[in-house]
Amino acid sequence: MIKARYNWQAAPEVADQQQVKALQDQLGISAVFATLLVKRGLTTPDAAQAFLHPDLATIHDPRRLHDMDKAVARIEEAVANGEKITIYGDYDADGITSTAVMYEALSEIGADVDYYVPDRFKDGYGPNQAVYEKIIAGGTKLIITVDNGVSGKAVIDQAMDQGVDVVITDHHELPADLPKAVAIVHPRYPGSDYPFPDLSGVAVAFKVVWALQEEFPEELLDLVAIGEIADVVAVTDENRALIAHGLQVLRQGMRPGLHALLKLAGTNEAQLTDQDVGFTIAPRLNALGRVANASAGVELLTTMDEKRGQDLAQEVEAANQQRRDLVDQIMTAASEQANAPANADQPVLVLLGHNWHQGVLGIVASRIMDQTGKPTIVAGINYGDNLAKASGRSVDGFNLFKALDPHRALLASFGGHPAACGLSFAPDQVEKLRQALKQAAADQGFTGKEKPAVTVAGQLVVGDVNERLYQEVQQLAPFGPGNEQPVFEFKDVQPINVKTMGKDNTHLKFNLGTQLTVVAFSQGHLAPFLNGQGGQVDLLAKLSINEWQGRRTVQLMLVDIQVDGTVVLDQRTNHLRPQHFAMDGYYLVYDDRLRENIAPHIAAGHALSPAAAAKIDWADQQLTVVDCPSDLADFTMIFAGDSGDPAVVRLLLYEANSIYLAGLPTRHDFASLYRFIGQHPNIGWPQQRSALSRYLRINEVRLNLMISVFSEVGFVTITNGVLNLVTGVKKADLKQTNHYQAQLAQYQAEQTLLFSDTGTVAAWVKQCLKKN
Repeated sequence: MIKARYNWQAAPEVADQQQVKALQDQLGISAVFATLLVKRGLTTPDAAQAFLHPDLATIHDPRRLHDMDKAVARIEEAVANGEKITIYGDYDADGITSTAVMYEALSEIGADVDYYVPDRFKDGYGPNQAVYEKIIAGGTKLIITVDNGVSGKAVIDQAMDQGVDVVITDHHELPADLPKAVAIVHPRYPGSDYPFPDLSGVAVAFKVVWALQEEFPEELLDLVAIGEIADVVAVTDENRALIAHGLQVLRQGMRPGLHALLKLAGTNEAQLTDQDVGFTIAPRLNALGRVANASAGVELLTTMDEKRGQDLAQEVEAANQQRRDLVDQIMTAASEQANAPANADQPVLVLLGHNWHQGVLGIVASRIMDQTGKPTIVAGINYGDNLAKASGRSVDGFNLFKALDPHRALLASFGGHPAACGLSFAPDQVEKLRQALKQAAADQGFTGKEKPAVTVAGQLVVGDVNERLYQEVQQLAPFGPGNEQPVFEFKDVQPINVKTMGKDNTHLKFNLGTQLTVVAFSQGHLAPFLNGQGGQVDLLAKLSINEWQGRRTVQLMLVDIQVDGTVVLDQRTNHLRPQHFAMDGYYLVYDDRLRENIAPHIAAGHALSPAAAAKIDWADQQLTVVDCPSDLADFTMIFAGDSGDPAVVRLLLYEANSIYLAGLPTRHDFASLYRFIGQHPNIGWPQQRSALSRYLRINEVRLNLMISVFSEVGFVTITNGVLNLVTGVKKADLKQTNHYQAQLAQYQAEQTLLFSDTGTVAAWVKQCLKKN
């Protein structure tokens, strides 16, 4: 059994199939795609066409944004008077694109303009007093903030007091006390009538440029698309049009730096999708702010010099590789902490490490959260520092900001929102912080065991998946919050060619049928279970495309998987090694001495004798059978009574001396041995066993059994190491003796468990479970 990570929720069924048929006929689309459209409320051809082809006319007038007229007037004044303008940006992808949009537009109209992107570690987020003073000392008369500013009251007010004007363009949460800037351009400004609140920083900057130029700057939409996708804004209303048309501009490859970066990443620029932006461009721009200088990102986006673009692309790619390496290093230690027994009952995880690079803590927190399903705070403290700096990520159902806000006394700094936060604290406060979060989880009714929901768009079979369907589904793009990429369910499938791939075999790849490939990132640990036998496999996946050496094939990207019923893992071995004991769960060991040897290498109390195993409720447990039982009944009795079925039965079935290979003695073997003993009295036993084995051509294992059987029925005596025949003894059924029956039982156990093929032994194990 493999349990699903998500709560699978089916989308509402279509009530009117005539609507599906009408769309299918009038738009010339497949029934699958027509059904998707109807489920999304697009029930007429006109509504579907309007959604599938976003119109630039749906983008709202920039002058409806708060203080837009004031902002434009002050910028125009600065340009006309030749005043120096500095754009103050941010170090993430939204901030980098926002800076690039404003810088490129002002440069084109002849402004004396420069930009400053703060350093994550030296300057922090938002307006920095020392940096502002340096900018002002350099002759700047107008500062334009992009993707920041509303939380910088003290710094901005001081600049204004010095006679340097500040225009704020931002989209973040508005504090109660706002800066006294010349203008605050913000889509959610109190009292504003702007119709759409969920613009990203780059979209706000774009709107300022549009209003300033008094014409729609379509050539900047590529930068808007990158920033919007990177900031994970709602892909609804005008954002859908901004991103969709921005992707069209991106595909033209007009920016040398971006062109070079996509080439390095192996991305097909002409076929670029929002997924490519989200998983290729955005992480690379973000990497600069995490491990290098984000200013290089602005130059990459704005340079028109091909050679410079290539050099910058190499710099960005190197930063991204460094970011990956850092994440991998920290993930190993963070995962060990997250999965430690002390954290098993913690609904919220707080992980602390020394010299964990503070630029990637948020990524690690997000990955640990995905692995465990628990809100996670990852903190790093450098040697010599007094404070640990941390990033937190949360799941639906637990408000991280609400949980931490009452405990600011434990923190040196704190800020964030329900799903993410940044904080710092003294290391000696970590246990108090854990307890505070545990109590907050209880107060919010959150256990840490809740499954996040995923909406299933519909069911497909393998034969439904082709490039036509992929292209149809892509018409629903761009995807994101409010317009999620469809997730399809595939029921009762049989994975084949299951393989791991990537560094440390982290990722998973398998086939459904002969043609359709499924790829699952960070799911390599599932490979043994999918190679196992038994259980119904259901999975959720998104349609994707794989390009390799000019060939395009449709593939599935795994979202979730579940296997109902016990999975039998055939890992039978003749040599036990340490890695055999790395799996969680219980270990059944028949041999007492072997059990004693194994016990120190697994969890306390998890090395079980048959008697102890028979008392376990196996429901949803993992069982490893270490050695082969001497009787099949010794295995079946483990699941007697009211025990539930285990999730996994892993078969190692180690056997040092095989009875099956030795074989059982035949009637002829018994007769030959009886005659020999009668003709040769006073045989030394066991000293002459090997010689007797060679003479009779009966292996020693069988010979031992035969002597034991003869002794049991009184045919022979062994006195002081001398074997002799006893005369005058009545005939006996040798195969009914205790020794023969015990050997027969072990023979049959080995025959079934050791020398059957995988399918046969798995079927036998499953049959045992059914019988009980």
